[in-house]
Amino acid sequence: MKILLPGALSIAALLATGPAIAHGLTKPQHGGIVAMSGETLFELVAKPGSTQLYVIDDDEPVTATAMTAKLTVNVAGQTRNIDLKPAAGNRFDGPALGVKPGAKVGVMVVDKTSQAHLGGTFIIK
Repeated sequence: MKILLPGALSIAALLATGPAIAHGLTKPQHGGIVAMSGETLFELVAKPGSTQLYVIDDDEPVTATAMTAKLTVNVAGQTRNIDLKPAAGNRFDGPALGVKPGAKVGVMVVDKTSQAHLGGTFIIK
């Protein structure tokens, strides 16, 4: 009986555990492309005539009005900086990027109060 009890408890423990779930969302929620940097998810969405950036930090949407956001676009060795404007919720809006495959788009979001920086890079495919 002493031998069966530990074995039965081990089997019960294995059966009770569920599948492992990855931390955070990694799929686009707005039809864009996603880049992760640590616990921060950036989603870049190209719309006709505009660009949107959504930011989620540690599984919580950031408050766009409490932050500044900038994109740095590098195409064929030429770099341009684009300031984004806070919009509703965790969204920032800016002009259309018009980038082609191979372009690199860096993002930098800064909390106005704490000056904490969140950044990531997209490689356009």
